[in-house]
Amino acid sequence: MLEDTVCIVAGAGRGLGKETAKLMADEGASVVVNDLGADLSGEGEDEQPAQQTVDEITEEGGEAMVHYGDITDLEYTDQLIADTVEEYGAVHSITNFAGILRDRMIFNMTEEEWDAVIDVHLKGHFSLLRNASQHWKARYEEEEFERQRSFLGVSSSAAIGWAGQPNYAAAKAGVLGLTRNCAQELERYNVRVNSLWPEAYTRMYKSIPEEYQPDGMTDETHGPQLVAPLPAFLASEEATDITGCTVGLGSGELSFISDPDRERKIIKEVPADTKTGGWTPEQIADSWENLTDGYETKRTSKPSIPNVQN
Repeated sequence: MLEDTVCIVAGAGRGLGKETAKLMADEGASVVVNDLGADLSGEGEDEQPAQQTVDEITEEGGEAMVHYGDITDLEYTDQLIADTVEEYGAVHSITNFAGILRDRMIFNMTEEEWDAVIDVHLKGHFSLLRNASQHWKARYEEEEFERQRSFLGVSSSAAIGWAGQPNYAAAKAGVLGLTRNCAQELERYNVRVNSLWPEAYTRMYKSIPEEYQPDGMTDETHGPQLVAPLPAFLASEEATDITGCTVGLGSGELSFISDPDRERKIIKEVPADTKTGGWTPEQIADSWENLTDGYETKRTSKPSIPNVQN
């Protein structure tokens, strides 16, 4: 499915990124493997994880090169894209799995714990997408390439909210806003931008206290290899014109995730001289039950998901 396709996979030294890079190579892509090799909290550097992914790809007859560096650095991501183009002639797809955790309840969280997670997850996406979009825009204006380019941001169901992860939840919700916004901006340049919600038993998931983990999760039933087919599909030409979407995969469950949008509205005529939008607080209180009828307004747990049989 990915013959003649050049894919950059950030955070591909372990877990989801590694399995995605390997599957993309199996499907015929030339893969650029990025990873800084930091530990789960973002400390340290190690070239081995990225190199090991490349070694495993090439041992299976695939095409890959390693590119070691920090995606939050805009100069680095600019070089990453330039080196990929120099080596393979193009960048068709970018997927960003790079991430860290600094879990803490909001009342205990330090500024450094907040900044570190926002930096890696949200600025890392900005850094990659800003420089990739500049490259794709310039190339499109030169030759109007017919084949679409693809950027896949990696969000998480934590964007709905997960106690103990306010920094991570905010960053992953920010990824959704960034990718949906950029899908609108980049459509004219034949670039599609989507978000992924992976559900997998990775080292991040294993770091959550055991009492908060769902029962029955194993590497076999919820391993990262079960997520990789979705980013591989979205990098391919089979996904042409799919953009601005959030999709999920894990343990056999393929999901299409809704946008944050108005569920229902009540319109009130607004007088020209109003300062309150035509509503008083008392009127809102009177209309609240009608506005929210059928919806849960104490949203402290994750919503149920309807199942559509294939």
